This record gives sequence, structure tokens and C-alpha cells, in this order.
Amino acid sequence: MFMIDEYVNASKCQYRDALDVIEEFEKEMLEMNGKCIDIGCGPGDVTKRLILPKLSPEAELVGADILKSMVDHARQKYRDEKRLSFFQLDIEAVDLPNDQLGQYTNALSFYCLHWCHNTWRAFDNIYKLLRPGGKALIMFLAWNDGFDAYTKVYENPRFKPYIPPEDADRFVPFFHRCKDSRAALRKMLDAIGFEILHCSRREKSFVYQNVQILKSHIIAVNPFISRIPDHLKEEFEDVIVHEITSRKISFPNKKANGQQEYSILDRYHILVAYLRKPEGRVSEQD
Repeated sequence: MFMIDEYVNASKCQYRDALDVIEEFEKEMLEMNGKCIDIGCGPGDVTKRLILPKLSPEAELVGADILKSMVDHARQKYRDEKRLSFFQLDIEAVDLPNDQLGQYTNALSFYCLHWCHNTWRAFDNIYKLLRPGGKALIMFLAWNDGFDAYTKVYENPRFKPYIPPEDADRFVPFFHRCKDSRAALRKMLDAIGFEILHCSRREKSFVYQNVQILKSHIIAVNPFISRIPDHLKEEFEDVIVHEITSRKISFPNKKANGQQEYSILDRYHILVAYLRKPEGRVSEQD
């Protein structure tokens, strides 16, 4: 996730799924005004192109991401947009900045929270960022068998010295392990104090035209590529791609020039939640 250009070029699936949810909740988003935050904004493309146009014309949108490189990229690319700004924020922080507590009328997040090791804290922090009565529209990955492939690769003796077990485990989402991820999410949100306006788990699919496109996506989002020494990097990438494609559905797809290639069908689950922070609640640090 540290390679910005690669991430942008390989994020068509994420962009499409975000667009689907945004169009589904178009009416609710048009009613979002005041100060809004997009959590896990990455390079800012979804923030600027998909979210901002759907909000009330009076709304101000702030993009937040844990990576300084992403924030710097978004600030530079969208510096002329008056209703849009970006800042660095760790949504899993034990202590949020005091000047951010209760500052937002709405929070949005697309394809971010599955990267959080402590998902409960992430949602609790979203609760703290919202004003009383504020709403949140959240979508993130619940299950993908690619995470099982990652786990197997990380146990490979050739790569294990560069990936501590606790780090490998950190990037397998909590809900990936849940038998009923929707029920687990509802229980978590209830415990935090949210009013649940909508909560669903959905099966999705995406077709990668060929293995090379899938490989580009895998490399762009894999958090450990940068840790692997140069002499093992190509092998590491090939092993990951093999493990992931072996769990997917491959089918022949002839190129325009008649050459044979294989497309990859990826099936996965997402969770979608539309939430409200009850009136009369004040956000405080624990």
C-alpha cells in the first residue's frame, strides 16, 4: 500500500465497489452537510471524484489517511478544490487528537477498516469523531480467500524471517475469521452505542482480465513487499500470485491477437453499514 501509482492503477475493483454503495445511498449522501470526513482516503480519488459530488453543496469534506505519502499526494493533486482538504490520521489511535473529537456531522469510509487490527477501536473512534446525531456510511472487505493464501506464504521458511508472526496476523481482517460477519459487526456496533440504520453482508465478484493485472493488484496492496530483500522479491511475488490464483476461478480468454490468456474470477464479501450516533451523546477519550 505504499506504492501510490501502483495502487491507483490497480484499484479498479475498490473504485467500482465504492461507486456501487455511493449510488445506493445517493439520497442519504445528498443530505450530508457540514463537516464530513472520509477515513482511509488513500490517494484521494474516491474522495474527490465519487464522494464530494454526492454531498450537499454546502458540505466540507476532509480526507484522512494513516500514510503521510498518501496525504501528501492527495493534497498536491487536489490542491485547487476549495471544499476538500486532507490530513494524516490513524483511526486506530488509542488517543485521537482532541481537536478532532465531535467535529464531524458525517463520516464515510470505503475499503479501509479491514486493514485495522483493532476494528472495535476503529469504529469507537469513528463514534468519537461524530457529533451527536451524526451519521456514518462504511464499507469494507469482510472475507477474501486471498488472505488465507497470504497466511500460507508468510509461513514459508524463505520469507518468514522478514515477516514476524504478529505482523502477518495483523493483516488478516477480524471479520475474515468470523462465521457470521454481519452478526459480529452488529454486535460490535451495538456495544459501541451506534444506532444501526443499515447493516448487510454482500457477496461480490470481480474479473481480472489476466494474471498480470491480478499480480499488479496484489503487489500494490501487499503490506510486506517492501520488507523482502531484493534477491527474494521476485520469488515472493510469484509465490503469492500462485497461492492466490490457485484459490480463484480461472478461465480461458483469448486476446485480440488470438493468443491465449487466462482471466481470474475473484469472489469475496463486503460489509456495508449506515449508522447514527444518538443525540445527546458526548465524545470523550477513554
